[in-house]
Amino acid sequence: MNKKDTIPYYLFRNALITFLAAFISFMISLMNYYQCSIVEAIQRIYFIDIYTTLYFLLLWIMNYIIFEISKIIYDEYRIILGYKPIILCMIIMGIVYLFPIFDLFQYDFIILCIFIVIRIIKEMLKKTN
Repeated sequence: MNKKDTIPYYLFRNALITFLAAFISFMISLMNYYQCSIVEAIQRIYFIDIYTTLYFLLLWIMNYIIFEISKIIYDEYRIILGYKPIILCMIIMGIVYLFPIFDLFQYDFIILCIFIVIRIIKEMLKKTN
């Protein structure tokens, strides 16, 4: 299997990761706001209101774009940057957690940063082996 054949798998994996980030943050936010169960939160995302569904999809697309941009930047400057993006993501996550913004965006950005840090660590380990 050459590199050209694996590109759809990478795109699907990245779409799945960003979907999970958006889904988890939406679930936490809806469960806190409406004081409801997981099943009710899923119904609110997908079945009750089209605006909530579209908002979820827009958040997912934004996550995917941010994830791909971070991946491209890290791949281009991997030798120069080293482990510094990990520290930068941790600092930004701390600032976002303390900054009073809408909780959906806090959860989403923190989860997305965790996935970005995991990807960077995976790439660093892959390059050392």
